[in-house]
Amino acid sequence: MITETKTTKTVLMIDPPSGWKYGFPMPVPEPRPESMTAWLVEMGYPQAEIDSLGQYFYCRYWEQEVSNEA
Repeated sequence: MITETKTTKTVLMIDPPSGWKYGFPMPVPEPRPESMTAWLVEMGYPQAEIDSLGQYFYCRYWEQEVSNEA
């Protein structure tokens, strides 16, 4: 008899405005980037979207459990 145990971990998810167009939401890497804005741009989020919202740019964050299995 084979017994399997699934293990999970909790990750921080990020979702910028209109993020679905650019592959978001996605997990924030560990260790966390020094500049989340720079990381978003590296991950394909357009700088123009950030600039257009100016001081009103925000992201949604939440914790989500994911499987540790590859």
